[in-house]
Amino acid sequence: MATYFGKIDTYFTNIMSPKNYAGKRLMNLNGSFGKAILWFMPDGTTLPNNRKRSGQSVFDIYYFKNDWEGILDVLRNETPVYFNYNDSGNVAQIYTGKEPVGEEETD
Repeated sequence: MATYFGKIDTYFTNIMSPKNYAGKRLMNLNGSFGKAILWFMPDGTTLPNNRKRSGQSVFDIYYFKNDWEGILDVLRNETPVYFNYNDSGNVAQIYTGKEPVGEEETD
């Protein structure tokens, strides 16, 4: 069992045209853990299993399109943000660092 963990340093988003790419959405997260590609699938479908690509520090993580806004909000507005992947259950997490209760966000 291996766990891959690190701070997310950069990200980018990609929304493909519905005509050619069925409206696929993805986010790329980069950090000391490697690269996580978040694939956003149509709501209500069966999600593929998360996976670590063999011999690489690249992770394919699957979410529903409904999760897009929440994840993007965390990436835009929180710091630090971390990625964690456990290969024994193919479980991934995106989470924030510790913050004081009631801390106001800056504009």
